[in-house]
Amino acid sequence: MNTIELSKRFLNLATFNVVLSIIFTAVVLDPFLCVSVSPGQFGCHDNMVTSWPGTWLFIGYFTWLIVGVIGAFGWSGMWYLGNKLRGKTEVNSLWARLQLIIYEVGVLGATATMAAIGYVGGGVVASGGGAAVAAEAIALDIFPPLSNDPSNIFNDMPVVVEAGFIAIALLSIVLGVLIYVNSKSTGGESA
Repeated sequence: MNTIELSKRFLNLATFNVVLSIIFTAVVLDPFLCVSVSPGQFGCHDNMVTSWPGTWLFIGYFTWLIVGVIGAFGWSGMWYLGNKLRGKTEVNSLWARLQLIIYEVGVLGATATMAAIGYVGGGVVASGGGAAVAAEAIALDIFPPLSNDPSNIFNDMPVVVEAGFIAIALLSIVLGVLIYVNSKSTGGESA
């Protein structure tokens, strides 16, 4: 696969991620979700911006903007500039497609899990529940536990799923760097 083609694919992915960001922003601005409204308005006892675990909604949102949107633009730029400035013109198509897919799966999965933790737990707090009730809702309602033993790692599945998606995202970055290093050069300018 030509690196310009790969750059275009990452540019298309970045554009898609911008569209998703607009949708995510619209959801965050809905006052009836108690995400960023003052307590006492719209039936909200508290808001998710300032109360744990609702803050995870914004951590996921800003991580999405930084890694999902800016990161995809960054990969696009890296492949384009690698072609124009370093002469890196060809990459293995299978590995390039794999990197593109696991990048999006890892980043979208990790940030969606963060946002789900904040939304579910923050929703409990915003409607008048306490931190212990919010933690229980997070553990049971997002990804049900695979074990009833509290000492087992599979008793708190949102954390396990989050870690898995982060590992996938990091794997895509390592894979992208390895693809870049092993890409074929055809002259170009050298720095």
